[in-house]
Amino acid sequence: MSHKTPCPTDVHEAFRAVVHEYDVAQMAAKLGMPAGTLYNKANLNESSAHKPTLADAVLVQVIASDTRIVEAMAHTLGGVFVKLPTVQAISDVALLEMVADISIKNGQFHGELKDALADGKFSRDEHAAIHQRALIYISSILETVSRIEGMVDA
Repeated sequence: MSHKTPCPTDVHEAFRAVVHEYDVAQMAAKLGMPAGTLYNKANLNESSAHKPTLADAVLVQVIASDTRIVEAMAHTLGGVFVKLPTVQAISDVALLEMVADISIKNGQFHGELKDALADGKFSRDEHAAIHQRALIYISSILETVSRIEGMVDA
């Protein structure tokens, strides 16, 4: 989940960020709409009927390969978005490496937590770092489980 800027927690701000960072005119052309319409949909102060639809949000994310809108939506609903890996067959050695990687990510998460606790309180930056480290850790577990699923006999 790499983006040029941190993920906004507001869905409309996320839409604006994705559209503007991709380039409004290029995105509008791929969506088959006038650039002015997309500018209006991405304008946080727009009060007319020009608001992004759910279809707009999905297409913008697919075109830009950017998940910030769904991440902001998940945040709004009290959750998180975790992108699942593409399932493919892997060797036994690669699977063992993935399992070992889970332990490494676990240690990094707990190390981040321990460092942040050194002064007995958490800053916003420390929380953000712990949150990011947790998502990386969780993703490594989900990727391993998905890869194992790819090895299941049909």
